[in-house]
Amino acid sequence: MNSNSGNGAKPMAGSDSELLTPKEAAGFLRMSASFLAKGRMRGDGPRYRKLSRAVRYSKSDLLVWLKACAKTSTSEGHLDRPRKPQSVGPDKDAKSSAKQE
Repeated sequence: MNSNSGNGAKPMAGSDSELLTPKEAAGFLRMSASFLAKGRMRGDGPRYRKLSRAVRYSKSDLLVWLKACAKTSTSEGHLDRPRKPQSVGPDKDAKSSAKQE
């Protein structure tokens, strides 16, 4: 007899496959639940699962994400981030040509 309630899903084995709530995942990572929510919105946080309206994280995905975040230098990753456009003052040539028209 199967112990999986007859839905065809295999029970998850091992603690790495355990699903955590965002609050539990934040505690596991020693981060805030707000950080995880922002990571979901930006798309740069750990992988998660959406079960109806519930968000769940697997411990194995959290560990993979932690490993991917590992750095050996403070200068690592600066090329990966998009640069913010610098605000530049109005173009003087554009102003003078607009006045002439």
